[in-house]
Amino acid sequence: MQGMVVLTLTAIVPGLRPPHCAAAKTENCQGPTPGQMAFLIGGLALLVVGAGGIRPCNLAFGADQFDPDTESGKRAITSFFNWYYFTLSFAVMISITFVVYIQASVSWGIGLAIPAFFMFLSCALFFMGTKIYVKVKPQGSPLVSVVQTLVVAFRKRNMQLPQELSTSLFDYVPHQSINSKLHHTDQFRYILKT
Repeated sequence: MQGMVVLTLTAIVPGLRPPHCAAAKTENCQGPTPGQMAFLIGGLALLVVGAGGIRPCNLAFGADQFDPDTESGKRAITSFFNWYYFTLSFAVMISITFVVYIQASVSWGIGLAIPAFFMFLSCALFFMGTKIYVKVKPQGSPLVSVVQTLVVAFRKRNMQLPQELSTSLFDYVPHQSINSKLHHTDQFRYILKT
């Protein structure tokens, strides 16, 4: 949310961006100052950190709200994923039509303020429901699985792969199949399982 606010401020506050080229009335446009550039890059960095923190977690957190051991829980999880992707697709459709139109035709500040407002609204609604959420306690350490992966990759670095990879790999697809897969490369051969 902070990233959206910072980007919105760069569009609204004149001191946070360089002057418009038409306002300069010269052939050479003035570029951003180091402070303006740092403010913009800081906002983009906050967007990256925010997206990287919420995108992998929101689906898992939403699925944790339902009991997968019951029939109604299984149906609810399926329904949750359907509604999640439907609303995500709808939001993308609105953002690439309505919000982009506002940014191009009305104002960049208003066009950036709209998603910032909805992000603030979604955060407020999320925190209002914190007492009723099911919170699954994490088990184990995420660092252990990362270290295990690195150790296995290091041990397999010199492993010889079979000559005929298309028939020996686990997910073999016959040549006459209508399905297609990406062609095999040797770039990450130490990760492959035989």
